[in-house]
Amino acid sequence: MRVAAGFAILLLAAAQAAASDAECLACHGQQGLTKSFPKGETLSLHVDGEAFAKSVHAPVGCSACHAAIDPKTHPGKTREFPSVRAYAIAAVEACRGCHEPIYDAWLGSPHGKTRARESGLQGPICADCHQPHAVSRASVGTKLKETCLTCHANAPDAHAKWLPNSRRHLAVVACAACHAPAAKRKVDLRFYDAAGQEVVGGYGELQPGRPLDEKTLGELMHGARGSRVRLVGRVEVTSGDQAHAMAEREQALKDCTTCHRKGAEAFQNVTVSVVGPDGKRTHYEAQKEVLSSPTSVDSVRGFYAIGATRVGVLDILLLLVLAAGIAAPLGHYALRRIMKRRHSNAQDLH
Repeated sequence: MRVAAGFAILLLAAAQAAASDAECLACHGQQGLTKSFPKGETLSLHVDGEAFAKSVHAPVGCSACHAAIDPKTHPGKTREFPSVRAYAIAAVEACRGCHEPIYDAWLGSPHGKTRARESGLQGPICADCHQPHAVSRASVGTKLKETCLTCHANAPDAHAKWLPNSRRHLAVVACAACHAPAAKRKVDLRFYDAAGQEVVGGYGELQPGRPLDEKTLGELMHGARGSRVRLVGRVEVTSGDQAHAMAEREQALKDCTTCHRKGAEAFQNVTVSVVGPDGKRTHYEAQKEVLSSPTSVDSVRGFYAIGATRVGVLDILLLLVLAAGIAAPLGHYALRRIMKRRHSNAQDLH
């Protein structure tokens, strides 16, 4: 009875939230709705209802983040702010309510320390990187590099001056993997097609629990939609709070052996992520051996890190091939010398 009653209360709360959201979107779903500030700035108050319905914030509803707004008296007199920036900084407190570990990590980072500046350099706040009314699970971790480049547009050129194959590094290494040096790193394997687009759905049934082995990974490759699907790995941090714990630029990792060595930390923690048709990303734990097993070479050929994903058996086979390649001409040369000497001795006897 208690379980049923609790479930009924949840359903009622969800229904009430949905009804309240519909009331909010009746106005905020309209284009052109804005708020003015004393400095002459305007802020768009338009919310795309369809995008919000697909966002991770849709289940909690409008009132969860805008608790200061009373629907019964809104629109009415609300708290005044001198600028759009001041309003945005105050709004960050709503994010803190659910994301406190991430908030604290951000607050101690260079981004958080510069949040309150009204002029000059301004560090990003939550809404600068994450569109609160449209953020989805699929977008988190895949679009952040582009988000970073919005402010750090010169980063590719700066990395190219010292980082070998910098374009490839920027494509498969998350910014936080180097710029949050204290974070724990991992390798996340993702499915991509020949055009470089991430493949959605079509993998078959996967159940969380036992880490995926190389056999299961191979089966996933065959089950993935499309004939030219490959797995591409990304070096990432393992949690959202670590991703926001950025250090000063001078403290960023620049030692290649952090990743390019046998037993590197990131390669001991492997996941395979799958984006479903609903756009939600699910991570499945995988055995670290999938990166270096001879039987998974075909599966992970789209991800190779010098020194970190070497396959020992293939190294031995390569040495054998090299040895055979060297031994064959040497043996041939030695055999010719022996045969020539025998031929010369035979002529001397005659």
